[in-house]
Amino acid sequence: MMGQRQENTDAPMPATKEIVKEEELQNSSAAPPSLSSHQRQRIWKFVDLAPKVELHAHLNGSIREETLLDLARERGVTLSSKLHGILPPNENKDDDEKNRRCDSQNAKELGFNENCRRLRHSRASFFNSKPRSLLDCFEIFAEIPKCVDDLDALRRITREAMEDFASENVAYLELRSTPKRLFSYDVSTTKIDELENVHCSGQKRILETKRKYVETILDEMKDFEDKERERYAQEKKKYVVGSSIVRLPLLPRYILSVDRSGTVEEALDTIHLAIEMFRTNNEYIVGVEMGGNPTKNDFHNFEPAFRLAREAGMRVAIHCGEVPCGSSTNEQDASLKKAFDEAMRVIEFRPDRLGHGLLLPESITSILQNDPIPIECCPTSNVMTLELAQHHEGSLIEGLRGHPQLSKWLKNQYPISINTDDSGVFNTTLTRELLLLVEAYGVDEFTIRKIILNSIDHCFEQSDDVRFVLRENVSMQFECIAMCLDH
Repeated sequence: MMGQRQENTDAPMPATKEIVKEEELQNSSAAPPSLSSHQRQRIWKFVDLAPKVELHAHLNGSIREETLLDLARERGVTLSSKLHGILPPNENKDDDEKNRRCDSQNAKELGFNENCRRLRHSRASFFNSKPRSLLDCFEIFAEIPKCVDDLDALRRITREAMEDFASENVAYLELRSTPKRLFSYDVSTTKIDELENVHCSGQKRILETKRKYVETILDEMKDFEDKERERYAQEKKKYVVGSSIVRLPLLPRYILSVDRSGTVEEALDTIHLAIEMFRTNNEYIVGVEMGGNPTKNDFHNFEPAFRLAREAGMRVAIHCGEVPCGSSTNEQDASLKKAFDEAMRVIEFRPDRLGHGLLLPESITSILQNDPIPIECCPTSNVMTLELAQHHEGSLIEGLRGHPQLSKWLKNQYPISINTDDSGVFNTTLTRELLLLVEAYGVDEFTIRKIILNSIDHCFEQSDDVRFVLRENVSMQFECIAMCLDH
């Protein structure tokens, strides 16, 4: 295991990304027939450049594949190639270099500056190259902590997650994770009785507190936000107004997650930590949530803990409807009855947001239609964990058309946000998630814009002023994009 690792955190972030090449748009035959070639080209560019809002992103699940490999190698961890399907490093180096090449001419024609990256979304990217069931995913999630076992690794994956979301023009990001006790190598601020008698590379490791875990994430967020604001201010001065679109600065926020596979005592520990740090007026901590393996435990056992968080003024999100539910409490099948009863308890609790909600029965969705709770929808995650693409030769587009709820949510204008869930595990981006809606349902620019702006209303940001400014900036960015595309 390595000692303290120094990372370059001063690398400039791209101002914009490169727009997709026209020939790729024309060659993709999966789009709805109602979209002409010109319409498809335009909306792909629109989605690429759109300022985005991510409300459901698990930190560990957002890990880059190459980072997971690096950390595993450094720590001597053997990863299952069957589960991860990860290619050896640099195997596709030539292809990656080709994919990163800018198409400056296209950018110039639309008035975008040349500091950009190519949008790597084509027809091939909408196929499920790594089929993973719900159980497969939780096996993968169980392996990641073996590699992210110290604060150095935590810093790296936090910073890289923010970099990746920023590169997709995400303007507001809520990352979530369960606080853990990780190792560090800095003895200067640690009590003697916390030292572990473990040596590696000649250094003594220290088992830090869960609070230190959270503080590490928050420190990375503050550093990243400061650099983003500085970058944005400099680029606004550099480029003439109306001649270029400058990427909005990413505003990162953090949600503490309760793992339902754990004990009630562990949940209370996490909630008490969240409340304590929230009460210090820490602007980065915005809420708590319950996630984890939906086949484990029951929300009923954790509800008192979340009531404490709510009473302290914190926002709450709950994963719900991830496994098949019965239609009523009279369901004969024990597992279906349990799922229905739990879903009803969650709905009656009235969290601020629901995670997924894709397998809720009509008896519950009708309640939500009359009294909505915003839902965090994760298209690729839902398609893959439900294995919806298996019957369509791996097509995520066709699989998404079989989503049990999404078409109804769109038709009824139900309050949803579009999210990645686990961008590393599912090999996706927020841009691709939105493009999937375009390809599967023919969603137009107006709807994409409305979903993103409404997501700001659903976000857990504490400050009304910050939320107002964010919404204003995102709205103005949409206007700039429309002007450039119309030019």
